[in-house]
Amino acid sequence: MEKSLARYIWKNTRLQQLWILAVVAASMVPYFLSFDLPKQIVNGPIQGDGFEGPGATQTFMHIAYNIPLIGHVEFFQGVQLNRFQMLMALSLVFLALVVLNGLFKFYINTYKGRLGERMLRRIRFELIDRVLRFPPAHFKRVKSAEIATMIKDEVEPMGGFTGDAFVSPALLGGQAITALAFIIVQNFWLGMIAAGIVGVQAVVIPRMRKRLLDLGRQRQLTARELSGRVGEIVEGIGTIHGNDTSNLERADIAWRLGRIFSIRYDLYQWKFLVKFINNFLAQVTPFLFYAIGGYLALQGRLDIGQLVAVISAYKDLPGPLKELIDWDQMRQDVQVKYQQVYEQFNVEPLIDSQIQELATAPVGALTSALVVTNLTLSDDSGARLVDHVSVEIKPNETVAIVGPNGSGAEAFAEALGRMIWPDSGRITIDGRDLLGMPESITGRRISYASADTFFFHGSLASNLLYGLKHAPMTDPVYDEKEALEYKWHSAEAVKAGNPTLDLNSDWVDYQAAGARRGANLARHSRSGAALDRQHRRACRRQRPCRRAARFAPGPAA
Repeated sequence: MEKSLARYIWKNTRLQQLWILAVVAASMVPYFLSFDLPKQIVNGPIQGDGFEGPGATQTFMHIAYNIPLIGHVEFFQGVQLNRFQMLMALSLVFLALVVLNGLFKFYINTYKGRLGERMLRRIRFELIDRVLRFPPAHFKRVKSAEIATMIKDEVEPMGGFTGDAFVSPALLGGQAITALAFIIVQNFWLGMIAAGIVGVQAVVIPRMRKRLLDLGRQRQLTARELSGRVGEIVEGIGTIHGNDTSNLERADIAWRLGRIFSIRYDLYQWKFLVKFINNFLAQVTPFLFYAIGGYLALQGRLDIGQLVAVISAYKDLPGPLKELIDWDQMRQDVQVKYQQVYEQFNVEPLIDSQIQELATAPVGALTSALVVTNLTLSDDSGARLVDHVSVEIKPNETVAIVGPNGSGAEAFAEALGRMIWPDSGRITIDGRDLLGMPESITGRRISYASADTFFFHGSLASNLLYGLKHAPMTDPVYDEKEALEYKWHSAEAVKAGNPTLDLNSDWVDYQAAGARRGANLARHSRSGAALDRQHRRACRRQRPCRRAARFAPGPAA
């Protein structure tokens, strides 16, 4: 995984970010023109500047430029309008600029939202993909509730930030600089006042918000620990009732909730203090504009149109500036969350992605012996369960591993089923290391049945046929509307870095079960159930037997 969220976003959305940045740059032109137009309306048709005579007219929309190496080029001569017509024309242009700026914002925000949702989909799939590739021993060190919470909730802000990662500083910064530059052009001293206030906000507010980031990180960690603790209570409820420790658990939860409360209360106090100071600085500037700008207007050093334009431009300055400060806080907050996700999911060594590649072709029978050479296994504490064991199991041989609890028999069977990885030694089939073989072979030709059975949420038939669902075997038949919808979903999956495997396909490998599609699966299921009953009776007769497995060249039972 990329350690930096910004690099991760840029790596996966570079072309889209460049396009939206170009749109943002284009949107600055009508944004600047919308500031200058009120001044023209006030000074021109309203105050009569240029319309001294009763029938006086002015040229509207005269478009001409001096182009280097070419000279003066006139694109449009313009039209002559009287005072009232000019007022209506300029007002309509102002309305058109308002609509155009609104359309730019609509497009940019919509594009950002779609880009963010795609990135959220991408990162969630990537995290789940990494979970599927975690080494087996890692699952003993993590809690499922914490992993699920991180994928579901903690990466949610990263999707929203993706669209804002590069666009927001460009858009908001561009708007703030445009408004500030316009104020400076109208009057230097008013521009310096606005720039001074902006500088104070840009320096003071981010420094104060560093504490908010630290408190937010503490809140995130305590909330995740609470989620994991609640999961432990649910899983161990029988032990709690059996040992009369429910009040101990209540005390623990009350302490955790109290700690979260204190962090959140401190967070709220500091948050609203920062907000108060930011709002105060934003409201001081209009006071200075009215006082100093009015004084300059009374002295004749600033006309009314310029003062109105400056005040109108400053009304648009605090909004982008405040949002830019909020963006910086969100950037740091999301980076902290991403760092936590990175630390949790950057596990080494991961199972190679090629081992889990999709295989639709039938898998041939294993005809070679399973060879165990100097196998050593340990538990979580480092205690040896199996120490340098070597054995060869030939096809069609039935082997029972007999021993009391803790003798290593269970761990040995788990190693054969690739449920745990050896500390040293090798397990090979035809000279190939078992850990390096694709799951399309080991998952279809080696079966492992433990005492702990897990049923996925769904029907009994779905769980019984789960071991046959390796790859989509047939394509579903869609009508025209469904086909268009599937095509759209597939295109979006590709853009988000997701596979285009169709869940509506028939995933059951009937050939591996020795059945025709949907014809005699019931009979094969009954035969499998009978074999399972025979296995259970055999284990009841042989108590020391902790695990039973059969290594056969045919399909996994």
